Amino acid sequence: MKKTAFFVLLCLLSCVEAGAHDVFSYKVTADSAAKNAPVFESTSCKFSQEKLMKSSNVTLKSGGNFKFIKDKGVIFETTYPIQSTASYTSGQNKVVNKVIKSITNNDYSYLEKNFDLYHMNTKTGWILALTPKAEGQLQGEMKNIQIFGSTTNGKGRINKIIIDATSIKTTQTFTDCK
Repeated sequence: MKKTAFFVLLCLLSCVEAGAHDVFSYKVTADSAAKNAPVFESTSCKFSQEKLMKSSNVTLKSGGNFKFIKDKGVIFETTYPIQSTASYTSGQNKVVNKVIKSITNNDYSYLEKNFDLYHMNTKTGWILALTPKAEGQLQGEMKNIQIFGSTTNGKGRINKIIIDATSIKTTQTFTDCK
């Protein structure tokens, strides 16, 4: 009985601990987010991506090369399952490009205008989350964007991006930038 009670208590404490670190509990201003942001440089690395199609519950996987060019934006060169290149400069992708460029150039004016910002530090780095403002044009298109990063020797790196769209899919992109 004592073992069962201990196990239940341990599970409850774990849930409380996990909930206490929910990034959406840490709303920040654009100025605060900018002050906590690391310095980013252009980079190239590998990526893997999973898109969960909500209507069919099917996960599509892809991967390839990720390029971030500081003053231009993000380019995904998909090498599997088919080869393609996507420059995040138009349509819905344009929003993702603007978000990443704003973060990496430490210019939070676009983000502040269109999103509520949340930030927290973790043991392994930081998380910046964005939810579209209620009166903004992105409301209804996406639930949130979560960007997980780390800082090494003062240089920032984006390790994972999760885009939770409202009706079509959730996209998780993992980069392997060293």
